[in-house]
Amino acid sequence: MHLIFIAIDVILVFVLIWFFIRNIQLNHALKEKNLQLEATIMELKAAHVKLMESGKKGAVAALSAGLLHQISQPITAIHGFVRFMKKEMDINSPFYKPVCVMDEQSFYIKDMLANLMELIRHRKIQKTQTNINAVIYKSINLLLDELRIRRIGWDMQLYDQIPFILGDALHLQQVFMNLVVNAMEALSEMPHGAPRTLLVSSKYDIENHQAVIIFKDNGPGIAHEHQAKIFDPFFSTKTQGSGIGLALCHDLVNEHGGSINVQSNEEGTTFTVKLPCVRLDTINQELSHEAS
Repeated sequence: MHLIFIAIDVILVFVLIWFFIRNIQLNHALKEKNLQLEATIMELKAAHVKLMESGKKGAVAALSAGLLHQISQPITAIHGFVRFMKKEMDINSPFYKPVCVMDEQSFYIKDMLANLMELIRHRKIQKTQTNINAVIYKSINLLLDELRIRRIGWDMQLYDQIPFILGDALHLQQVFMNLVVNAMEALSEMPHGAPRTLLVSSKYDIENHQAVIIFKDNGPGIAHEHQAKIFDPFFSTKTQGSGIGLALCHDLVNEHGGSINVQSNEEGTTFTVKLPCVRLDTINQELSHEAS
């Protein structure tokens, strides 16, 4: 009889051990399932954010196309009227030269609006070997008159040994012009008589094989709580801003495989654009990938 009780005790001990081990296994399995569930929830949230961003970008494109269409109509009419005046005017008239300037500028605006419309409608990047400094020069030159009118002292310090990038010069030009216009608007808020400066520089980050383009102004700066949202569609720190420009800049730079960020304080704002340079032996491979 004593042996029977010992056997029963041994069996009970084994049963208790089995339940203990099984409990540990179930707890471990439950923790794994919880981790998997948390990961799934995070993926769903990320997918939701992507869908939201996709919807915002679609709305941005639609709104921008509508605005450009409304603006282009009066510009086209003005350009046609100015060309008519120029054709009918005596070249010795004191007003002939100003009318010629109006003709050139209205054509430039009309052409730029057409390019912007093409950019927003098709959104297709046409990449070629691009000299990034040449794009910067052109972007600044197109805005020289506006810089002078706003009495902004500007300077370019461009490093001339930057390798080619594989990019769309027109799209990048729009990015750089947008950043300059953004700086001009910020500098316009400076007190009357205060110095207004804009420095545009480029350099080559040899370690990361990147072209780095920097737009630095001495404007009033962007509030810290706004800096994280500055590239969000429809977000703007301006009372009449649409919040489209910087969102498009961010989108286009990303499509070039680059990055754009902002640093700002009470002494001014700096936008930094980084774009990957392409080695000659990889250009054909990249172009083939884009074509496919």
